[in-house]
Amino acid sequence: MHEPSSSEPIAPPQMSSGHRGQRPLWHLLALNIALLAVLVSAVWLTLWFLRRSEAPRPAPSAGDFLAAQALTIGTVAPEFTLPQLDGGQISLGQLRGRPVLVNFWATWCAPCRSEMPALQRVAAQYAGSGLVVIGINQLEDEATVQEFVREFGLTFPIALDRDGVTSRTWRVYGIPQTYLVDRDGTIRKAWVGPVTEQSVTRALDELGIRPAPS
Repeated sequence: MHEPSSSEPIAPPQMSSGHRGQRPLWHLLALNIALLAVLVSAVWLTLWFLRRSEAPRPAPSAGDFLAAQALTIGTVAPEFTLPQLDGGQISLGQLRGRPVLVNFWATWCAPCRSEMPALQRVAAQYAGSGLVVIGINQLEDEATVQEFVREFGLTFPIALDRDGVTSRTWRVYGIPQTYLVDRDGTIRKAWVGPVTEQSVTRALDELGIRPAPS
């Protein structure tokens, strides 16, 4: 076997080209994975903070929908002429010059039953101030309505919307629903759902209508 002499240069060990490129490729791949993880984390944290800072938005309720369908405050109240429970007719036009509280109801409606005592008290307290409370019953027969009136001792006028036309004209798609009409026939307040004595008297007070001294 030939042995190199001391005068012959010794060549450095040779490495294959594949071995030279293997380590930089893994380094580059690991770096890209690390950068991607940082980017995903940053995006996730940003979205989390944005969602956390947003105020919760409740879903619209059925009451919100019905309120949106009600007649607009400040518009002229639609005219109606309806038969009364006790005979004769009643129309909104004949009451021009007086404030009118128009309440749509039915005997089967539990919230309607709960608000009737408050409506009766308001009708009695403000009768001397010119206020007229009208209860418009929806689509029920006279005997059923009469029994309800006796049960609650109602003394204000009860009108009968036998075909539902007046309710549709007044955009009543759920009951109870109540409107306060001023002396000029303009709608000043609308309630979707049962009223309370306090809510009605507050609305009347805003119009300058107060109970007459006893």
